[in-house]
Amino acid sequence: MDEFDEFDDFDDFSDHQAEPPPRPALLNRFWMVLVQPEKLFQALGANPAWFPVALLVALGTAGMIGLMPAELWEAQMRASGQPVEEAAVMITKIVAPIGTFIVLLLFPLVVSGVTAMIFIFMRGDEATYRQHLSVVSHAGIINLIGAIVNAPLQARAEALEAGLTLGSFFPFLPDGFLLVFLMQFPLFLLWTIVVTGIGLAALDPRRRAGPTIAVLMFLQVILALSCAWMATAFSPDF
Repeated sequence: MDEFDEFDDFDDFSDHQAEPPPRPALLNRFWMVLVQPEKLFQALGANPAWFPVALLVALGTAGMIGLMPAELWEAQMRASGQPVEEAAVMITKIVAPIGTFIVLLLFPLVVSGVTAMIFIFMRGDEATYRQHLSVVSHAGIINLIGAIVNAPLQARAEALEAGLTLGSFFPFLPDGFLLVFLMQFPLFLLWTIVVTGIGLAALDPRRRAGPTIAVLMFLQVILALSCAWMATAFSPDF
């Protein structure tokens, strides 16, 4: 073999190595995030992606909001002290899904900024913002499943607050701070936090999932305490 052929072979090998490995197929990712999250996020760590999944999650959740019956929006308006008018209900049915879509599409960008600040800049993880964005976006698939499961419960109760939370297991608790606090922990959100922790830890081989999940859970506890305090401090019902 000519010596120049050896250099050509080396260049081809280098170009091949420079190409990122293929990602799991989009539909496979929806399954893997449920049953093989660590394997999924190890693959996405080498070749991150976020927008298609974030778009589907936002569209799916907004679609579930759009399917909510008018009676739910009427009940929400009565609970907030607003006058119930047919025009206002129709506007709400249109605006609510649009607002949900916009918020959920931006949500991964904001959350990934927070996780990047904590785990990359403060803890020193060897990861990038884009990798964090990929993890957070794919973990959102679980929240979409939660929206689908909770939609019938919310429609039946005519309340968006209805759904499967830790508070659902303590129906005997009186209305107050503790019950409101437990209601800030939807079961599907807890699942999402666990999967997110697994994903963020998978980005850096030095890290373990347990401590990462613990940090995320701590942040959720702080948020839940703040929401419960505000609800009980400023609501006339408490």
